[in-house]
Amino acid sequence: MNRLKRYAILVTVIEKLGEKGSWCGETHIQKTVYFLEKLFENVLDYQFILYKYGPFSFDLHDDLGIMESLGVINVISQPPYGSQIVTGKLAERIKELFPKTLTSIKEKVEFITDKLASKNVFELETLATSLYVESKLSNNSDLEKAQEICRLKPHISFREALERLKEVKQILKDANRL
Repeated sequence: MNRLKRYAILVTVIEKLGEKGSWCGETHIQKTVYFLEKLFENVLDYQFILYKYGPFSFDLHDDLGIMESLGVINVISQPPYGSQIVTGKLAERIKELFPKTLTSIKEKVEFITDKLASKNVFELETLATSLYVESKLSNNSDLEKAQEICRLKPHISFREALERLKEVKQILKDANRL
């Protein structure tokens, strides 16, 4: 995918998360994009691996750094909470280049930002990890999936894993209606 087209979509994700009250740090963006990729067949073509706080894309991380250096986004340090990402002075110009693309993904971005914007970092980690396990072990029972989540992320309780799996299944079901 064209890099500028990716940036236009990422700007839209950042704007929608912000409009819906999200803190919009990198974790929020990473997990939102992960859900977009898994639910809607590679909207941005990022590859994710399971990492410290769940699925993570190093290419997405690098793109956010490039976008900051170009003035497409701004990263605002908010001690002691971490960094918040907002759109920069070139964000609108990037979006103007790809009106058809942004129109085609608008409903998908609205859908997933509605689901994730209010989540905190721990909830995002557990949800994204649950989606990761759900996609890898789709034929296994929920009990086996929850055990795998707990094996991968020992700080997540079994009960929490089961609850997040249930939530992920509902998100998947709702996404199929789009």
